[in-house]
Amino acid sequence: MSPRAVALRAWRGYIEGSQLLMNELERRMKASSDLDLGDFNVLLVLSEADGDRMRMGDLARALAFAPGRLTYRVTALEREGLVAREPSEADRRGTDAVLTDAGRVRLRKTRPVHARHVDELFLGDLDPEAIAVLDRVFGPLRARLLERCADTTGIDTTEADTPASD
Repeated sequence: MSPRAVALRAWRGYIEGSQLLMNELERRMKASSDLDLGDFNVLLVLSEADGDRMRMGDLARALAFAPGRLTYRVTALEREGLVAREPSEADRRGTDAVLTDAGRVRLRKTRPVHARHVDELFLGDLDPEAIAVLDRVFGPLRARLLERCADTTGIDTTEADTPASD
């Protein structure tokens, strides 16, 4: 098989395998917690922020979300009592998304279940060498795509250097 044919097979395996994995993680997340992965990631990133709060713009950058998409998600999470919006403590001109006590409880219950699903469906079948290859490939890919996202959308992604899921 030619190097190009191997590369195309790898690409197709990545695209199809990634979509199948995300679909199954999404299905399991919904079944186990009634959250979707996007909501889970919002709660996760807020839980990792100082004081469990972030300015909406910073949160959008950390998640590589367009601001409108984040507003929609935060509004839905607010309705469930998992997130609140408050004036920014830093300058009062901006708005912070704040993880509520109910959001912390939901995340605390959901996080280990999600981690188990990731292990069952993906990481558990990989040896340390394969995980190292994934890290070498996808760390720089993520950084490069976040940079391009900032260039094309105007979203500053320079602070979005932590993964958004466990």
